[in-house]
Amino acid sequence: IYKCMRPACKLLTVAILLLAACAAPPDTARFKIDFERGVKNYEAGDYKAARELWQPLADNYDLAALRNLGHLYRLGQGVPKNGKKARRYYEKAAKLGHAPSQTNLAQMYFSGALIKRNSEKAMYWLKKAAEQGYPPARQLLAIKTKNFEFHSR
Repeated sequence: IYKCMRPACKLLTVAILLLAACAAPPDTARFKIDFERGVKNYEAGDYKAARELWQPLADNYDLAALRNLGHLYRLGQGVPKNGKKARRYYEKAAKLGHAPSQTNLAQMYFSGALIKRNSEKAMYWLKKAAEQGYPPARQLLAIKTKNFEFHSR
């Protein structure tokens, strides 16, 4: 394809590729610092500050930040309680394979407290998380299916 291009198109293509190569990737060190600052604010009870730090991370698909925003909306911490928003944040991370978010989403569907109860969706997400070996999901799945494993001491 490159051989068939006109010289002006070749020059434009090279310029675009150079610009793309020079574009700065997200600052992962900054993301990590902001995430940890958010955790400290959350632990101190400053949920609004935690949300302000986690929101940009969630906007860039940081899975833990998405989950944490889900917690804030599910629990009404620093924001009005909102089951739909909580589900949406959990679901974004769950669809990207985040087992803790899959488990939280399953729990929301099982409880039906803030969103419509849906046992089928709950089991779907719980199994997804359990298949990844996530211990809380495996334990909850065992309880829900009454499939306990007993170990001797």
